[in-house]
Amino acid sequence: MYKTILLAAALQRWERYSAHAVAARDVASALAQSSSHHLHILSVYDYEIPPSDLPPEMAAKWREDEVVRTDSLIARKMEDYLAPLKADGLKVSPILRVGNPRDIISAVAATLQADLLVIGTHSKRGFLDISLGGTAQRVTRHAHCTVVLVSPKK
Repeated sequence: MYKTILLAAALQRWERYSAHAVAARDVASALAQSSSHHLHILSVYDYEIPPSDLPPEMAAKWREDEVVRTDSLIARKMEDYLAPLKADGLKVSPILRVGNPRDIISAVAATLQADLLVIGTHSKRGFLDISLGGTAQRVTRHAHCTVVLVSPKK
């Protein structure tokens, strides 16, 4: 049915994983098991900005340390997030990108020539975000493939 499935999951801002990320993973897993048995998992993250009161040389060092610390943290979170998928016998291809998820998710889906994009939704801003979430709303308008929006059961 679907040959190339991309799961987009926000992992950076959560100590563990949000209910939205887990629900999206479950749906993507079920879809991949019934078709290709291969799943691409994307997480987009960013680095913290150094405190503005630091001298330039200290800010540069702080930034270097932040990049190493954040890259390592996200790689560990991704491995933990993928573990249940691997245990289910799926082939997984993790993809980590730095930047704005609203732009990167659609770009990665296009690069992979994804047939299906699975993304969790949540609301935290305005009226449109209540139904779709800011990132999900943008992705549904710009993705060239079918998009499945997943929210956890209440």
